[in-house]
Amino acid sequence: MTSQQTICPQCEKGRLTPSVYADDFQHEGQVIRVDGLECYICDHCGADPVYPDQIRRNHARVADAKRQSDGRLTGADIRSLRDRLGLTQQDASTIFGGGANAFSKYERGDVLQSDSMDRLLRLVSMHPKLLAQLRAIVKPVRVAARVAEPPPPSYRKAK
Repeated sequence: MTSQQTICPQCEKGRLTPSVYADDFQHEGQVIRVDGLECYICDHCGADPVYPDQIRRNHARVADAKRQSDGRLTGADIRSLRDRLGLTQQDASTIFGGGANAFSKYERGDVLQSDSMDRLLRLVSMHPKLLAQLRAIVKPVRVAARVAEPPPPSYRKAK
C-alpha cells in the first residue's frame, strides 16, 4: 500500500489501518467460515476497502477453505508435495495433467483441483516411486504424438 492509499478513498479524511475479519460462504450446500480475511478500516468513516494484493490472498483463503470442506489438498499442500518431488509447476502439469498452467492455478487458488487429481496427488505423495512410472507413461505418449503419421488423404482439408 502506498502513502497515497493510507488516506480513505471513501471519505478522503480518515487513515486506513490493516484489519482482518471472518466471513461465511456458501459451498456445496453448506456454510463455511473463513477466518483471516484482509481489509483496511478507515478510522474516520469506517469504510473497509480491500486492495488487489489483499483480494488475491483472500481468494486463496476461500479456495483453501472450500478444499478443506471437500477433504482435498490445499494450495500449500500441493506446493509442498510438488517441492518434495522436485518438480516445477510445468513438470507437474506435464506428468499429472490438468493443462499447462494447472499447478500454478491450483497453488494460487484460482482453480480447485478435481477429485481425481487430488486422489492422484495423494497417491504419489504416499508412494513417491510412482512418479517414475508416471513419467514413463507420459514420455512415450508425447513422443508418439510428435511422430504421428499424417492422416489419410480423405481426412485432409481441401485447399
